[in-house]
Amino acid sequence: MIRRLAATLAAIALLLALAGPALAGGWADIVADAQTVEPPVEGKPLVVGFRVLQHGETPAPWETATVHFTNTSTGATMDVVATNDRPDGHFTATATLPEAGYWSWQVTLQDLVSEHMPVSLAVYTAGGKLPTYDPATTATAIAQAKKDVSAQLTEQFQGEIQRLDSLLVAQDARTDRLLAQTDKIVAERDELATRLAAAEGAGGLPILAVLTLAILAGATAGFAMSWLAGRPSPKVVVSPAPRGADPA
Repeated sequence: MIRRLAATLAAIALLLALAGPALAGGWADIVADAQTVEPPVEGKPLVVGFRVLQHGETPAPWETATVHFTNTSTGATMDVVATNDRPDGHFTATATLPEAGYWSWQVTLQDLVSEHMPVSLAVYTAGGKLPTYDPATTATAIAQAKKDVSAQLTEQFQGEIQRLDSLLVAQDARTDRLLAQTDKIVAERDELATRLAAAEGAGGLPILAVLTLAILAGATAGFAMSWLAGRPSPKVVVSPAPRGADPA
């Protein structure tokens, strides 16, 4: 249980580590333009504008920005890639909304992380009327949007989660093998200690005494060899043969 909890925390830490670089340095603010006085109408082009500011300060005209239009009543969506039109990070997107209703638009970026709050729009009918607001339809659309976001996140991270699960299973297997080896070593140690205690109790020489005798025997042998090597060799005197005698 403890190992599984530790492994889960490690996986969460790894996911945070993977997401850290984007959250730490690659974010931007989306500053929407003020809405026009003339209300948008269904079937007519609608232009929305905004600025992309990296870290809330530096213009990012190099970004790729996409504007997501959503009908909050029906859940209908439309995506439009915005165009940079000024070096101060300003973008515009033109969309022709097909139906009247309560819409919103939100920006996502290709490279930078942004948490842009949706901008609400009331789109009028071609006759200049505003549709009746239906709370039940809106609640259904919100629930569907949550479901879609959850599905997207699951699809995005499912592969990484499966890979981490595989790593955790492999790590658990290695841990179990190490624990089994440790238990085996401990059992062998205990068995050896028991046998040694039994040998000492039966009158056998303790291991310290055996080592002491071995050291003394080695020292005695070394002393004997040194003494024999240091003794003077006996002198052998050869008497000269008498003159005229045959040496043989």
